[in-house]
Amino acid sequence: MITRYKAFLMVSIVAGLIGGMVSSILFAGKPVWADMRFPSVSTAEEFRLVDGQGRLRALLSFSADGEPYLALLDQHETRKVWLGLSKESGLAIRDTDGKTRLVLSLDGEGEPTLVFRDRQQNTRALSTVDQNPKP
Repeated sequence: MITRYKAFLMVSIVAGLIGGMVSSILFAGKPVWADMRFPSVSTAEEFRLVDGQGRLRALLSFSADGEPYLALLDQHETRKVWLGLSKESGLAIRDTDGKTRLVLSLDGEGEPTLVFRDRQQNTRALSTVDQNPKP
């Protein structure tokens, strides 16, 4: 003997199957596919790269002076590498505390400088190009 619960369950399943078949016949159309092509040009004032936890890991943006720069950040969002343009364009690398330890830069005339700093920010080595090298 079929109980009311089993009968109700069987009617629900059959009705669902019939409804699904009828709707697929009545509303059938062309399949839709997402366009996975990427535009050849993207324009923005800032690009942010975040990891799976939503932490900022890279930034391509403009400085307060309006010059472009790229910053790479560690998992604690500490800026470790900076590459950009300014009065002295260059590359800066920071330690785990966010202190700049190495700077490779070009001055306004295009002369390179390489600076090494210790944890207390004391300059340990400074290298510049000699304007008048001796033969």
